[in-house]
Amino acid sequence: MPDRALVAALTALAAVVFGWGFQRGRTHPYYTAAVRSMGADWHDFVYGSFDPGGFITTDKLPGAFWVQALSVRMFGFHPWAVLLPQVLAATACVPLLFVTVRRWAGRHAGYAAAIAYTLTPVTVALSRTNIPDALMVFFMVVAAHALWRWADGGRRATWWLAASAMWLGVAFNVKMGQALLVVPVFAGTCFLLGAGTRWWRLGRAAAYGALVAAVSLAWMVFVTLTPASQRPYIDGSVHNSVWEMVFQYNGFGRIGGQGAGTDPLAGGAVLSGAGGPAGLGRIFGAASAGQISWLVPAAVAGLAAGLWAAWRAARKSTSAFGPDLTPELEASADSLTRQRFSSDRIRRKTTAGYLFWGGWLGIYGLAFCAATGIHSYYTSTLAPPVAALAGVAFVAAARGRTWQLPALVATTAGWAFLASRETPHYQPWLRWFVLGAAVVAIALLPWARISRNRALGAVSAVAVATAALAAPSVWAASVLTRRGDTMGSVAASAGPPQAMFGGRKNAAVNDEIQHGLRDFGRGPDPRVIRFLKRNRDGRPYAAAVDGSMTAASYLAANVPVLPMGGFTSDAPAPTVQGLARLVHTGQVRYVVVSGMRMGGRSVAAKDRDAWVTGHCHSIPGFAPGTGKTASGVFDCS
Repeated sequence: MPDRALVAALTALAAVVFGWGFQRGRTHPYYTAAVRSMGADWHDFVYGSFDPGGFITTDKLPGAFWVQALSVRMFGFHPWAVLLPQVLAATACVPLLFVTVRRWAGRHAGYAAAIAYTLTPVTVALSRTNIPDALMVFFMVVAAHALWRWADGGRRATWWLAASAMWLGVAFNVKMGQALLVVPVFAGTCFLLGAGTRWWRLGRAAAYGALVAAVSLAWMVFVTLTPASQRPYIDGSVHNSVWEMVFQYNGFGRIGGQGAGTDPLAGGAVLSGAGGPAGLGRIFGAASAGQISWLVPAAVAGLAAGLWAAWRAARKSTSAFGPDLTPELEASADSLTRQRFSSDRIRRKTTAGYLFWGGWLGIYGLAFCAATGIHSYYTSTLAPPVAALAGVAFVAAARGRTWQLPALVATTAGWAFLASRETPHYQPWLRWFVLGAAVVAIALLPWARISRNRALGAVSAVAVATAALAAPSVWAASVLTRRGDTMGSVAASAGPPQAMFGGRKNAAVNDEIQHGLRDFGRGPDPRVIRFLKRNRDGRPYAAAVDGSMTAASYLAANVPVLPMGGFTSDAPAPTVQGLARLVHTGQVRYVVVSGMRMGGRSVAAKDRDAWVTGHCHSIPGFAPGTGKTASGVFDCS
């Protein structure tokens, strides 16, 4: 069967895996509120407004929400319309990854990488939520594909290189600095594989990085040049600055140990300790091991073996030409010299491929291990390099010495056995099944190679695939039959249900947030909804609500509210003076103070709380902590 038919079949399988039952999924309530606002008004669309009133943005750049809002504009506001872009993006990554890896390491490695990516549990889980990471990974894979198309040369090579840089810039507008971490790897590959002198190649790599920066920062510059009175407040900032939101709150603020809520720009403070303790073992811990780590040992082994083989080949090379060979010298060389030059180019491309995928894996692996805290779905960024390197590793081992493939199977199955013990009560049979498949594979492989019997070879291949892929397949399959719930849409994980901030050291704070999220999943108190609708009296806002997460539930119930403090409740939007002005001008009368906060410990948040309790009176029957809700309703008239 030709490649096109096989890739089409594999893509169809991926579409089933990523899209099965997605229409039953629940969308992330915070992001969905923004998508609904952006899909209904072009001004809100352009500026990424969280609420229909255009008061405040989300605490992320709007790239992913632009895509989702366009889907909503096309199909109407439905959960499946919000989720559809993620399903399509995850599916498209499969043929793109196949083609990209094939250009580097051959068709068999491409197939292995595409299959590994399809069965990565965290990738399957993310395809059913509207969390931005799925689209970020897609744009990064598109950028990688364009880069390797450029490496193959041709008349349009320059355009492919420019496209690669532009797609990385688009990925930045989806998830900010997380996408930019890999830019040195892409630019370094541009340097290694480029033609010309060393300085010419260095200039090309610098131009590549400059184009990435230009595309990345274009929207930020546009927003900065827009007067603050004509756009929403930028969440995640103290000074209404998109630069603070991107590079402090979502950048350097995620590294360190700030206490939750003490610093409004400490974006990672609320995540402190999430995902397990910081260190090299974080992605192998209970929170992330089942999501991404199954093939990491095989990927690392393949990377090490590939670089070692490339180093040995370079030492043995007798080529007289280096990477700065000019076209004139190449044209004048004899056939033997051309053959040696071609061999050097192939070897250089192979080495560059290992450095490219290995650099991608290493940079994100170290970043996740060093961060204050991570959600387990962050590790989806590792899925493309893990799939590529693991796929190449198994193909190379199958073609290598007799002991290599059995050793790789033993390593992969051994880690699957250990990783399964991180969640001992979830599918306890799985680790023994994988171990049994590995024993069968290791026993059959030598005989299959010696006998050259096709039937025996096929059985051994099935045993190898089972030993390597059974564990991630079972974890990925757990998502297919899971009914949508709020925690699933927020935590986005496969396997056993995870706490949103699982692994935090501060268990008390984590339990408080988890309790708030469970209350949030049940929605706002219907009595409060009826009260606010009945007493709105034509005001633009039925109430000011404490925090964007709480505001999202009211917006979903078609109650227009003003979200105070943004996602963490800590942003000075509005200030005490601003809130008083809104009350004085009749835009706001009621304030809903929620027990569900991600932060709420900043000076601005405490000042608002003090003003509300000092200048407003609680409404009987809606006092904080009474009835079926932890929210309190205050009348500030």
